[in-house]
Amino acid sequence: MKGSELKNAISRRRFVSGVPSLAATVAAAGAVVSRAGTAGVITAGDIHRYLKSLDGGWVRWEKTVDTFKAGSPETAVKGIAVAWMPYNHALGRAQELGCNLFVTHEPTYYNHRDDDPEIFRFPAVKAKREFIEKNGLVIIRCHDVWDQYPKIGIPTGWGTLLELGQPIDGAGYYYVYDGKGRSSGALARQIASRTAGFAQPGVQLIGPDDKPVRRIALGTGAITPMFHFIEKLAADMAICVDDDFTYWRDGAYAIDAGFPVVVVNHPVAEEYSMKLLADQLSRQYPQLPVHHIPESCMYRLVRGA
Repeated sequence: MKGSELKNAISRRRFVSGVPSLAATVAAAGAVVSRAGTAGVITAGDIHRYLKSLDGGWVRWEKTVDTFKAGSPETAVKGIAVAWMPYNHALGRAQELGCNLFVTHEPTYYNHRDDDPEIFRFPAVKAKREFIEKNGLVIIRCHDVWDQYPKIGIPTGWGTLLELGQPIDGAGYYYVYDGKGRSSGALARQIASRTAGFAQPGVQLIGPDDKPVRRIALGTGAITPMFHFIEKLAADMAICVDDDFTYWRDGAYAIDAGFPVVVVNHPVAEEYSMKLLADQLSRQYPQLPVHHIPESCMYRLVRGA
C-alpha cells in the first residue's frame, strides 16, 4: 500500500526480538472469466480480466491503479511471476524462470500511479525501463483488488500469518483480533516470531510492554491509521507499518497515552498474501507455470563495533 512518508526519527522506541458469503460470490465471479483466449492461448489481457473479476465491489475502477504498467494485453503468456515489488532483481528472476508476465502489488517506477515522467531523468530508472522493454515483460499491478479480497487478501492474510485467530471486528482495510488479555510485550514477541521468516527478526514496540490487550487492530499494508484504530475500533493495541506510522505524532501519543504499538516494515506485512495470490493464480491457470518471487524486509539492522 502507498503510505505517508517514512520518517527517520527513531528516538524512544524499543525493539522486541523475537466473510464466507462474499468469498463465494467473488469466486463465482472469477469462474465465469475465460481461462484461455482463442485457440487455448492465454493472454495478459485474460489474466487482467480475471484479476478484475475478483473485485467484490470495493474497487473504484475509474481511479484504480490495477492497470498495465508495461507491455500489451494481447501478449501470449508463457509464465507468471508474482511479487510484492518489481525490483530489478525480481524482474531478472522472472526472466530466468521463463515468465513474461509479472504481477506486482506495488508500483514499477516509484510513484503510486506510475505517472511521473520526471522520474526517468535518473539513469537507473531509464535502465529499468529498457530492461523491461528489451525482454518483452508485461507488468500488471494487482493492488486495489487484493487489498480487500476476503480471507487471503492483504489484511486478513497478514492476520493469518501472525496467528491471531479469526477477526472479531472490522471489515475492508481494518480488522480487530482478540488479544485474550495477553500482555502487549507477549504479543509483540509473537509477532516478531512470525516476521522473522521475512528477514525482520525484531519488531518495534512503542508504549508499554505490560498492558493487557483485548482488542488488537491491524490494517492493510501501509493503511494503518492508529487514531482510527483507537476511536473507531476501540483498539487497545495496534499493529502499524513504517510507511504509514509517524513517529513524532503517532509514536509520541503512544508513549504519552500508554498505548502499545508494534511497527513493522511495509513488505513484511504484505508478503505472505502475495504468496497466496500466486497460489490463487496457479489454481486458476494450471496450464501455466506460476512462480512467487519471495521478498522481505527492505533494510538490515547494522550494529556498531
